[in-house]
Amino acid sequence: MGELLLLDGMKYSFADLVDIMKRLRAPNGCPWDREQDTRSLLPYLIEESSEFIDAAQAGDKPHMCEELGDVLLQVVFHAELARELGDFTIDDVVNSVSEKMVRRHPHVFGNASVSGSGEVLVQWEKIKANEKNNIALKGKSAMDKVARSLPSVARAQEMGRRAAKEGFDWKSDHPVFEKVKEEYGEFLAEYNKASKENPNKDRMEEEFGDLLFALASLARHAGINADTALTRACSKFDGRFRKVEMLANEKFPGKELKALSEGDLIALWKRAKTEKRDGLS
Repeated sequence: MGELLLLDGMKYSFADLVDIMKRLRAPNGCPWDREQDTRSLLPYLIEESSEFIDAAQAGDKPHMCEELGDVLLQVVFHAELARELGDFTIDDVVNSVSEKMVRRHPHVFGNASVSGSGEVLVQWEKIKANEKNNIALKGKSAMDKVARSLPSVARAQEMGRRAAKEGFDWKSDHPVFEKVKEEYGEFLAEYNKASKENPNKDRMEEEFGDLLFALASLARHAGINADTALTRACSKFDGRFRKVEMLANEKFPGKELKALSEGDLIALWKRAKTEKRDGLS
């Protein structure tokens, strides 16, 4: 395999990236890259995707570009492993997704017409249902298409969406709010039964799970992504807690946060909420 040279004023291309990965996996390539397989790389695909999401939510364009490159690297890496095994190539990956996009957008690449995004989604689902991989699933459970590796909150919302497509759903939003209240009440009842003799952890966990699932259904009915909402809440807490730490260090130098009174902590939290940090308020 020849040397990859970057001349002045030139930039690497997608083809160059594919060649770089082949070189890394070659007998005289990188020992670490040569040791990897599909299973060992899976955590990195999740990690790199998460880092891109962080950058996107922060509006950090340079890091978005960098992290998206890391995601692309994982795609190329997995495709190279598949090529070596004779399963498929990166060209097959590109061709497959291109065919899918053209097939599912007849209003762009064909003669179909739509009046808005709502009709686009209806059309998309009809076309998708008639594709080979999905026809093979007919007669099986609608849950078969829900990835088990999804984060739990995202999986809960996707399960609800799949069930709704089959007609198993509330017809209006009000019953969903009532369901959330019901599940909260059942969790609270189990929580109040707990004692030192009987912590009641199993029943509390079960009812808390039901409450979270109901909240995911509520998010779906409200038209928001539950996982994204929770990610935003985590980012908000992260920013405010860091602000609390900074304010505490200024007001109580040399004193650990855990040594402060509840009143002091509440006061610091309220102040942190009123001051912006990293775009959070």
